[in-house]
Amino acid sequence: MTIAIIGAGIAGAACAAALTQQGHDVVVFDKGRSAGGRMSSKRTEQGYLDLGAQYFTARSDAFRAQCDKWLQTDTISRWNGRLAVFDGGNLMPSPDNTERYIGQPAMQAPVVQLLNNIHLQCNCQIDQLQFDGKYWQLFSKGIALGSFSQLVLAIPQQQAQQLLQPVLTQSARLTTLFAATALLPCWAVNIQLEQPFLPYDAIFVKNHPLSWLARQASKPGRCSAEHWLLHFSPAFSAQHLEASTEVIAEQAVIALQQISGQPINAVTTLCHRWRYAQQAAEFPVAGAIYLPALALGLAGDWLNGGRVENAWLSGVQLAEELTL
Repeated sequence: MTIAIIGAGIAGAACAAALTQQGHDVVVFDKGRSAGGRMSSKRTEQGYLDLGAQYFTARSDAFRAQCDKWLQTDTISRWNGRLAVFDGGNLMPSPDNTERYIGQPAMQAPVVQLLNNIHLQCNCQIDQLQFDGKYWQLFSKGIALGSFSQLVLAIPQQQAQQLLQPVLTQSARLTTLFAATALLPCWAVNIQLEQPFLPYDAIFVKNHPLSWLARQASKPGRCSAEHWLLHFSPAFSAQHLEASTEVIAEQAVIALQQISGQPINAVTTLCHRWRYAQQAAEFPVAGAIYLPALALGLAGDWLNGGRVENAWLSGVQLAEELTL
């Protein structure tokens, strides 16, 4: 069975690895320069910067076993950040016993490991699909990329909906699946400061335009200078989705000053807009979707309640359903 997987994030990589282990011929396509998706870290002269996924946890037996394998090969490491919470104008310590993991030396390391020895085509945006009732044809900028007996979309909901327009009328389940929004936007801003700042490594932020802060240098392999990553809330990000990076950077500095209670002198700022990032709480959990009549599968965190672990579980679940 020849299978095309669109999306080289953790869900697509987990699905590809499981299918390859079962002996199937898999090709993974991704529009990015490298694998990782929202688990990608940005490489700079000073080190990596995590702009998307900040860490991940393991709650299921299957994913804990996978994390143990990654730990043994130094693909990931534990992150014992000093945590705090900001709520109602108060900044307080928030210690807990949760084991948190990060990719080593960059967040995408587990994704890269899963895709080792799998045919991966990056810088390849699939912009057209055709299904003849038996095979899927994939196209990029009018160029045919091959014929596949099964197709997996491991990309955000909104991107999957756009690609599947030619077959939406053939499946009531697809129509229902795309009726509600699963993923909400997130503005991410990295701010470099002149000197050490706050006695914490990360802050959960409640009832505020920000939702998260993290010190990049608290994670091995990341920039050693005083860089702080800020994630804005879905509500703020949606309201300011088309704002300029200058406006967002200014708002980030103001927000950081509010939380810290001290003036901020930003050396540099870097903004990244994730259009499809944070899980909508009310979106129903399906795990993964497989439609045999269309030879089509969908996987991703948006189908399984968000989080890195759930994206991995979604990919593994879909691989099992494809081969039943």
